[in-house]
Amino acid sequence: MKNIIISGTPGCGKTSVAKEISNLIDAKIISLNELAISDKFSFEYDKERKTYIVDFEIFLPYVLNRIEEIKQESPPYLIIESHFSDIIPEKFIDYVFILRCDPDELFKRLEKKDYNIKKITENIQAEILGNSVNYFIQNQIKAPIFEIDTTNINIKTVAKTIIEIVVEKRDGKNYKIGKVDWLEKLFEENRLKEFFN
Repeated sequence: MKNIIISGTPGCGKTSVAKEISNLIDAKIISLNELAISDKFSFEYDKERKTYIVDFEIFLPYVLNRIEEIKQESPPYLIIESHFSDIIPEKFIDYVFILRCDPDELFKRLEKKDYNIKKITENIQAEILGNSVNYFIQNQIKAPIFEIDTTNINIKTVAKTIIEIVVEKRDGKNYKIGKVDWLEKLFEENRLKEFFN
């Protein structure tokens, strides 16, 4: 079983892409966000940020046990998707795909999700700084890490790109990390102050 991590800032399309991949190939999905907001793991709700606070000391062992249970079913692929999927230990990772999105488009997507302005700003800043990528780099993951800019491509295209790399063993050099740089783009456009006070 190959484990495919799909990470990225909220609003970049992780859940939709995971479901599309699952529809196209025989892949199981673990959505860490869905699990995290269940009664087992969420003990507090941050009203200001409109988010749940999860007890990861209980949550992570449960997730790792779930991975082992799915492995016993022998599916060829398991997708683990979440903006905090960097909690997964390296031995459970075969591929990492970080979905990215232009800050202007991401703002629109998060508004549609009914995020408040503080939460939108936090997430856009995280996207500009490439936090999702940096977390995996800091963890020194040896598995291949790819970035896919989802700004102007649909969910099916993103899913097919991931399938081409994982299943068809196509060269993913066009998606190697470092090709997406919103910080540089906004600096060149003299727009950083719009997102950082």
